[in-house]
Amino acid sequence: MIEDPVTGLKVLIANDEQSLVENTESQKTQTADRTEENLVYQKNIANLVEAETLLTRAVHVLKAYYSKILEAGSLLATNKQPAPPETWEEGGYKGQSGKGGSDAITMIEHILKETKGEETQAHSDEMKAQHDYEDAMEDLKKEEKELEENLAKLKVELAEAEEDLLGKQAEHKATVAEKEAIEAYLLKIKPGCDFITENIELRKANRKDEEEALKGAVKLLKESPAYQTWVAEDHNETLGDCLSICAPDEEDVKCKACLAKVSIPGYCAGHPGTKGC
Repeated sequence: MIEDPVTGLKVLIANDEQSLVENTESQKTQTADRTEENLVYQKNIANLVEAETLLTRAVHVLKAYYSKILEAGSLLATNKQPAPPETWEEGGYKGQSGKGGSDAITMIEHILKETKGEETQAHSDEMKAQHDYEDAMEDLKKEEKELEENLAKLKVELAEAEEDLLGKQAEHKATVAEKEAIEAYLLKIKPGCDFITENIELRKANRKDEEEALKGAVKLLKESPAYQTWVAEDHNETLGDCLSICAPDEEDVKCKACLAKVSIPGYCAGHPGTKGC
């Protein structure tokens, strides 16, 4: 439970601590990358805005310029002027034609449109990148909290398990000591036990002889005058006040009635077969 290389508490704690370190590093790395991307974005937007400003100004300038050219060509066409050179076309000098101006303006306006589109895309990309970063940070923060809570729980479990292990180790030590003490005691008394085991049959035979001897002693004791006298005296004590009445014949109704503390006729009524009734 504590030291298992796969599911042990120490391995699980080490894994969570490593995951927590990796989580922290990932937060730092992604934050640094996001900061750098944002700085690039801001610089790019500044360049695009500056380009848009310049392009917009160029369009205004060109439109104003070609508008004056066209106006000048129109004035020349209405006045009497010498015959223009071969390079001169109707409406003005062909190098300064309205078509050429229109093409230049159209090209710049196209560039301006593409630049604005690039700016819009840059804003969109930045917004998406920021949202992705915030989502990633939220997931990492959630994972970090779960890791910290689980790590705290595992450390509590480890402390309890180690305390329980110490208790079991102490208990095991006491059990081993008790076992060794018992084994030592058994080893100490083994010679006596071996003697009893080795002489058990002899002991049984001796015990039988002892029992026979005791039975003989009891018989002799009961047959002795002293024992007979004691038995008689003990019996007389049980007769009490009826001793003199019962002395001649204890089977007579007089003795029986006295011991039962009833009259002779009363005893005979209940025991008609008694001697003397």
